[in-house]
Amino acid sequence: MTQRRNPFGETQAAPVHPPLYDNLRVAEKRSRSRQWEQTRLPHKVTYRGVDPHLALQVKQLAANLIVPVGEVARALLEYALRAYADGELDLNPRPNPNGMRMTLYPQEETREEKRKRGGMPQKKKKATAEESWRVIVTWRGFPTELKQEIAALSSCVGLDVPAGELVTALLRFSLKTHEYGLLKLEPKEKVTGFSLYGGNS
Repeated sequence: MTQRRNPFGETQAAPVHPPLYDNLRVAEKRSRSRQWEQTRLPHKVTYRGVDPHLALQVKQLAANLIVPVGEVARALLEYALRAYADGELDLNPRPNPNGMRMTLYPQEETREEKRKRGGMPQKKKKATAEESWRVIVTWRGFPTELKQEIAALSSCVGLDVPAGELVTALLRFSLKTHEYGLLKLEPKEKVTGFSLYGGNS
């Protein structure tokens, strides 16, 4: 310690303060509790290759209904899966020339050939499969059973298609049905706490 001169003739040690950055390092080393995240991790789902326009429609619909996005996505997917089980939705996978698995959205070679011959005007370029493959959506509030049902249906035992393509097809069906007024999404009020007064104050 450095000695500092006291005007009264006595010497005393100067106080030593720990460096500022040492306190930050100690704070970083403290482990944060991840219990909240770990308990909700099984109810989180992530899909790659979902049509970004449909994902945005789900988000806008959730904002209009003032409910979480995951709940809207869950309701839409459950509705479409019920329709598929009842035979109201046809999912016909076809061989994918660019991949090992089947696809629900084959490239339309006939249109491209017609356009090259001059028979069709060129349309705006749609998002290619490679571009949509980069899109990743994450939703919360999914029951394990729903995740397993989608995984089983998209697996090689089921339709043998990428999960993102399957989710895209299911969302497209349900959003169209909702647009036509056949699927009604009615949010219910959620009670989140208690009151000492019971509403009669």
